Amino acid sequence: MACWKEVSSSSWIYPTLVLCVYGFFSMMRPSEPFLTPYLTGPDKNLTIDEVTNQVFPVWTYSYLVLLFPVFLITDYMRYKPIIILQ
Repeated sequence: MACWKEVSSSSWIYPTLVLCVYGFFSMMRPSEPFLTPYLTGPDKNLTIDEVTNQVFPVWTYSYLVLLFPVFLITDYMRYKPIIILQ
């Protein structure tokens, strides 16, 4: 436990560790393996070709487009308000 006291007393290591742990657990999405069966099921009634060729590309490119403003705002606001808003 002496190493943890050393880490928590450091000025930049502790927030970095907290951000890494938070990022890891926030990206754990247990629903993603079930997304394709849900979209192709009777509720949404999409074909696998529609999901592969229309839904996932829009999802991927929209996520990519939104990353740039989020990165800029996060750097400008110094991470903590963004984590609270998320």
